[in-house]
Amino acid sequence: MKWIVLITVPSLVCALIPSVTLPHGVVEGGIGTTVNSNSFYKFEGIPYAKPPVNNLRFEPPQDPEPWLGIWKANITTACIQYDHLTRDTEQNYVIHGDEDCLYVNVYTKSLDQNANLDVLFHIHGGALMFGSGAIYGPEIIMEKNLVYVNFNYRLGPLGFLSTEDEVLPGNMGLRDQIKALHWTKRFIKYFGGNPESITVQGFSAGAGSSHLHYFLPESAGLFKAGISHSGSSLNSWMLVEQAKQKTQQLANFVGCPADNSAEIVACLKTKPARQIVQTTHIFQEFLYNPFSPFGVVIDGYWSKNPVLPDHPYKLLQQGKVYDVPWLISYTTSEGLYPTADFYGNDEYLYQIDTEWNKIAPLILDYNNTVYPEWKDVVNDRIKDHYFGENQVTMNTFSIFVKLVTDRLFLTDIEKAARLHASVTKSPVYMYNFNYNGSTSFSNILTGIDKHLGVSHGDDVILVFKLNGLDSLQTEKDKEISEVLLNAITSIMKNRKPIVPGISWTPLPKTTKGSFEMLQITNTGDLKLLIRKFIGQSKFWNKLPLQENEKLFIKKEHNIESCSEDY
Repeated sequence: MKWIVLITVPSLVCALIPSVTLPHGVVEGGIGTTVNSNSFYKFEGIPYAKPPVNNLRFEPPQDPEPWLGIWKANITTACIQYDHLTRDTEQNYVIHGDEDCLYVNVYTKSLDQNANLDVLFHIHGGALMFGSGAIYGPEIIMEKNLVYVNFNYRLGPLGFLSTEDEVLPGNMGLRDQIKALHWTKRFIKYFGGNPESITVQGFSAGAGSSHLHYFLPESAGLFKAGISHSGSSLNSWMLVEQAKQKTQQLANFVGCPADNSAEIVACLKTKPARQIVQTTHIFQEFLYNPFSPFGVVIDGYWSKNPVLPDHPYKLLQQGKVYDVPWLISYTTSEGLYPTADFYGNDEYLYQIDTEWNKIAPLILDYNNTVYPEWKDVVNDRIKDHYFGENQVTMNTFSIFVKLVTDRLFLTDIEKAARLHASVTKSPVYMYNFNYNGSTSFSNILTGIDKHLGVSHGDDVILVFKLNGLDSLQTEKDKEISEVLLNAITSIMKNRKPIVPGISWTPLPKTTKGSFEMLQITNTGDLKLLIRKFIGQSKFWNKLPLQENEKLFIKKEHNIESCSEDY
């Protein structure tokens, strides 16, 4: 009997360790379990590019080297980052992760190369500054018969620093995304996936990124649909201003030359990654605001081989868009990121109120997009429109959330969706998530278990197991999760999101008039909404923010001349 045990047990263990043979090496994974105790295969930490270290720092990603033996794909990683969602014991923001981080995680229901499962390619959020693919766990989404892929891309200054020339054109984090997408297209068949049925999906900055892939020449033809939860390419926090000045400031701060691009980059390649990432705080003047000091640049303005050939708004206007379906969504109180971090802190709220003209442009991310002589007028208009004679206090906190929701999310989500729908043959669908679930993403920010509204991320936590958060506590939570999963898997398979009992129509082929969207209500019911605007977009489109359409409209430099038209 002892001999039988010695022989049989290892055989059983080996049978439980799945492996996949790729052209460049063998990967060995494991078995995962869904929230309903169903099994799936998981392969975590497969290299899709060489480590971007030493001379490869600030360089485009390169194909990984083949490996001998077996690659143990059982460890998740994160790119080195300045993470304001994680605090140490003294409440300081934490730097964590590694510079060697360009890895992909694959979760699948089948390893049959003929299975042809639809593929969900997820781009993580985090303001292009923090986060990782592994945060968005597979335990909920893998209830469905599909392949789920997430990955890391370079973040913050290591991913988006730019000298605004050919030396360091920028967008290395975006190039990582493209590289991971190409990797998926090429190798996903070995994991049971259909390379002709890839849907690019993202949340927050990942949503803005997924929309950007509609304009990137190197991404065209790689996916058949897109999904953007809580963001678009037109949102203010996707594109950055003054990239070169920030690079020079960073170089000076770490003791590098700041005048010559080649000297800047050569010197920065010798500095510890942690030292470079640590400089993030000098670009965030109020707590962690603005939360995206480094991000996407339009390298088509100075590079012969750009990632992004022109401004997304201009590309939309010209119809230079990859023509496949797009689903975009928003939650009712998106602005709980970042405002939930101020909840209950009278000192922060008092400072915001009394130093409004200094702090509002930082939180609302227009510090560099308003002419200096107009900034105080714009500050006053915003405060008057939302608060009137009231102060920013706990009593008016819900107004503050609404203001941030409109500015940082809704106005540009609407603009992007309507303009996108007007120039493509493929449909654009929209939903509003207003369901009060048992758990909220805002609880992570406040540190308290109190419902403040339907926050940024509250739909996504019903699709992915976010950092182990228990989001499926009630039967209604599970029911709404199933609605979202069905909408996602149906657009993946049929190019159209389907929900029970609702004839969900796409947005009209015009930027004017009313439009229809799905709403998931606060009680979890499904209904169609007809709107002319979402949020206070009419107000925001009148302000002289030098963003999107106002970059391409010649008008007199008069604050009263700005139009609500787009």
